[in-house]
Amino acid sequence: MKTSIPALTSLRFFAAAMIVIQHSASYFHILEDFTRTFTLIQGVTFFFVLSGFILTYSHSNLSGAGNSIKFIWARISRVWPAHIFTMGLLYYLWVYPYATGLVVTTEQTLLSATLTQAWSQLPSNFFAFNGVAWTLSVEMFFYAMFPLLILNFSKTWHIKLAISFAFAMAAVFIAISTDAPAYAPGDVVTTASWVYIWPPARLFEFVLGMVAGQAFLFYGNKVKESRIKFTGLVALLVIFAGSYYMPAIGWFLSGEDLIGPALKGWITVSSSSLFYAVGLFLLASSTGIVTSILSWRPLVLLGEISFSIYLIHQLIIRSLMINPTWTDGVDPVVVMIGYWIATLSASYLMWVLIEKPCQRMMLRLIKRRPVTVTEPQKV
Repeated sequence: MKTSIPALTSLRFFAAAMIVIQHSASYFHILEDFTRTFTLIQGVTFFFVLSGFILTYSHSNLSGAGNSIKFIWARISRVWPAHIFTMGLLYYLWVYPYATGLVVTTEQTLLSATLTQAWSQLPSNFFAFNGVAWTLSVEMFFYAMFPLLILNFSKTWHIKLAISFAFAMAAVFIAISTDAPAYAPGDVVTTASWVYIWPPARLFEFVLGMVAGQAFLFYGNKVKESRIKFTGLVALLVIFAGSYYMPAIGWFLSGEDLIGPALKGWITVSSSSLFYAVGLFLLASSTGIVTSILSWRPLVLLGEISFSIYLIHQLIIRSLMINPTWTDGVDPVVVMIGYWIATLSASYLMWVLIEKPCQRMMLRLIKRRPVTVTEPQKV
């Protein structure tokens, strides 16, 4: 078992917080200018890169059909129980206590339950039930591809990186060739359906994370032993630079009519993955005050419950939106603080009561039981 990298676990919380702020700012009317200035949905991009990094670091020697099946089952046990719980919770609340008149189709239910909804280009399908779960569908694609990607990765990484980039550009091409609009009312296929949601379009980000993870396995200790100062600070600056400048480049090129909405969408959201990969390598390889701060146990715990935060936060905000009178007369700052407390509390409970126990239960199903040999009885 490789040692964990707690500083990277903590970063998961900050990536989840970006998504929470993005989804809640318009309701509280707080930080709205911030969400317009910074493209916070890049938190999803960061998750994809980090996923590739951690899986490569932890499973660099994965081989064989049996081990691959166990790996995929372990990943399913990590994400599926909490997803099914929030999916069922939303349906129950919306149909019964809230009586919203929610109607879901068999197709939507099957796609969401099997985490294949991102393969549909229709928003009514990939945003059905708990909307944020479309990213889990993309992750499941990554997990299925990982045993193939990791095979001889140290020798074939450049080929696989090029192929994954070709998939991203293919998504841009499909969006352009089909005249998909950037935005459209109703249940319409848009550029986001191809460039943002379609799983192959995001594979490049995951493979970049794998490249960074492979680089860390080869060179991480050398960087640590060199005791280069401020590596952790440089890592954060690289991550921040990518988050700010790449979307700005996308908006600038689009404003000058040099690129269309499809390529702008990819540059704005996904191109920062280059910076994230470099930043993760530097941070994982660093020692010093930045690493120490990010390794602080409360921050690591927030990182550990970040998956639950990601899944539960939109259910809570949508519950508030169903009946806005619940917060009438209350200062929006107080409501927002209460929302964060409720989200963190619910996330911790879901992590303790649903996520971890179900994961352990599912993992027991693939543990090989020792064979006991009984001696023949003496006559």
